[in-house]
Amino acid sequence: MDVSWHLPLEELVRLERAEKDASRSKRLRIVILAIGGYTAPAIAMSVGLSRRICQRWVARYNAEGLEGLDDRRGQEPRSPLTPEQAEQVCRRLEAGPTPEDQVCSLRGVDFQRILALEFGVFRSLPAIYHLLHRLGYSYLRPRPRHRRADPEAQEEFKLGLSARLQALGEAHPGKQLRVYFQDESRFGQQGTTTNLWARRGSRPTAVRQTEYQYLWVLGAVCPETGHAEGLLSPQLNTKIVNLFLEQFSQTLAPDEHAAMIWDGAGFHVSGQLQVPANVTIIQLPPYSPELNPIENPGTTSRATSGRIAPMPTMTSWSKPQSKPGNKPCSMPI
Repeated sequence: MDVSWHLPLEELVRLERAEKDASRSKRLRIVILAIGGYTAPAIAMSVGLSRRICQRWVARYNAEGLEGLDDRRGQEPRSPLTPEQAEQVCRRLEAGPTPEDQVCSLRGVDFQRILALEFGVFRSLPAIYHLLHRLGYSYLRPRPRHRRADPEAQEEFKLGLSARLQALGEAHPGKQLRVYFQDESRFGQQGTTTNLWARRGSRPTAVRQTEYQYLWVLGAVCPETGHAEGLLSPQLNTKIVNLFLEQFSQTLAPDEHAAMIWDGAGFHVSGQLQVPANVTIIQLPPYSPELNPIENPGTTSRATSGRIAPMPTMTSWSKPQSKPGNKPCSMPI
């Protein structure tokens, strides 16, 4: 088959390897094989299509280039909701369940009922899930929120943080202000079990680690530079926090001043706390872990550590680990 010269062969091969759509990747393979001199029957046998279909894709590529390999299956399916209804549905979904819903969280069947009763839209449950995905939603596990958290105080903190940082920078002229987020995580040896493949109807067993040793990991991260410092300790108190601050301050450049944002834990507000001169503490509002982005890595690590295999012993955890570009400060245990 004759193939028009729209793109070099090397570029077509690169596009085929990077293509995530299996159907379009197969059409690119048809064109590549045709350029390589393969006959239509040989190409059809290679890609698992008929000879006529292969010839048709080559003809469309000859006429239109890469655009000729696009799907042309008619119009995109129309949404059952108007733009105004889609906005109302999003607001209803983000507002959460009402007392009339009689549920604590909205599921697919609840959303199906809401669409039918409040918007007059009747769809099957699979269509409901498809609609939710098209609206940009996914079924996610929420993080716990303390009932005593103050949304007004949290909003006030977020609105005033920029001004506080600006004032802090003006109070230290000639210094580069770096913002760090700090938190502590406790890693224990009480693991969880996961699903595994087993005979239907059976109840397999698995070893679950239930030891009672644990290790504290203190860390601080600067989102702007990626600089991170950490400390490992078998206990956590004001003395350990002071040691962490002292070692952390030694890693800062002479022309840098750190604004460290952390929560109001007891060892963070102790009268015995010793803050170095090149570090300024900014305390988060009470019960507001969602304002501290370093909380997420710690939560994820605790959720996955020890699930697939037993966690290492505390002795192996306590050995200082160092990688190029990342110099964690660690306390000998």
